[in-house]
Amino acid sequence: MKITTVIPAYKSQYLMELLASLAQQTEPPERIIFSDDSPDQSFTSMLTSEPLQSLIGHLNVTVLPGTRRGAYANWSQCINAWGGQTELVHILCDDDLIYPQFYARHRHAHMTGNFSSTVSRRWYANEAGQPVNKSLTLPEAVDLHPQRLLSLDANTLFVSTVGRAANWLGEVSNTVMRAEAANLIVQRQVDGISIAGLEDLAAFICGARERPLCYINEHLGCFRQNAGQNSAKGASAAMKCSIMGYLGLALIGLRRGLISEEHAHYCFELVGQNVLWHYRDEADTQAIRDTLPALIAGAPGADERYLQAWHDFVAAHGHY
Repeated sequence: MKITTVIPAYKSQYLMELLASLAQQTEPPERIIFSDDSPDQSFTSMLTSEPLQSLIGHLNVTVLPGTRRGAYANWSQCINAWGGQTELVHILCDDDLIYPQFYARHRHAHMTGNFSSTVSRRWYANEAGQPVNKSLTLPEAVDLHPQRLLSLDANTLFVSTVGRAANWLGEVSNTVMRAEAANLIVQRQVDGISIAGLEDLAAFICGARERPLCYINEHLGCFRQNAGQNSAKGASAAMKCSIMGYLGLALIGLRRGLISEEHAHYCFELVGQNVLWHYRDEADTQAIRDTLPALIAGAPGADERYLQAWHDFVAAHGHY
C-alpha cells in the first residue's frame, strides 16, 4: 500500500529536522507534497535550491504555493493535491517529528485489516525535538493492552473521547488515513454540524463508522511543543473552536446513537462550564454562552439554538 505525505507548511525553522525524519524512514512515502503558506515562501526557495534539491531528490518532493487564506485552507489544499492518488495519506504538521519506522508500521497496520485510519502513540517533545516526560492520557484498557494493534469502532471512540471531553488519540501527524477520513477534514462538517477546531479528531472517530480505526500501541513520533502553536494561545479563534467543537461532536454522537444521553450531558456540562468561565469576557463567544445553560440543562430545542450560534462563530472565525 502506498502512502502520500502532505505537509501544510508555515514554520520553516523546523524544515531541516522534518526532512531528516522523512529521509530516515525505513519505508519512505511514495510522494511528499508541501503547501508553502509561509509569509516569504521560504519552503519553496529552500526546497527548490541547492544543496537541498539534490539531497532530497530521492524523496519525490513537490512544492505548491500556499493559499494564504489561513491554516484550514492550507490543510484542504494539501488533501486536495493528494486527491486519492495513493491508497493512504499522512498529513504531517511542519513542527512534528516521526521516527524511522513510522511508515513501515502504519502500512503494516493498514494491511492487517480494512481500517479508516491508523493512529500511533506519540510523545510530547520540547522545542529542540527531544521527548519529554509527558504524553496523552490513554484509557487504561488501551494503555495496558498486551497487543500492539487494536481495532476500535466508532462507538468505543466516541465514548472514550467525546464522552470524556478529552482527545487521547492525538492529531493528524500521528495518523495515516484513507480517503473517506481525510475528506471529512476538507468537508469540515458531519451531518450538517461543523467540526471546525476538531477536524482531526472528528475524522478519526466519525470515519470509524464505516471502517474501524486501528490503534498502534507504539510511540512512533513526537508532538513538538512551541510558542507558535494554537494550544499555546488560549484566546485564539482556533483554540476556542477546539474546545467548543466537543459540543458539536457530542450532538453528532448523540444523534447517531454512538454515545448515551449521560455521556453527552457529561460533555455538555464539562465543556459548557469551561466556556462560560474562561471566555466570560470574550465578546465573540457571547451568543454561544447565551445558549449554554439551556444546553447543559437539556432544555427542548437547546441543541438547535446552540448549533446556530456555533455555526455563526465558525463562519466568522473558522479560517484561523
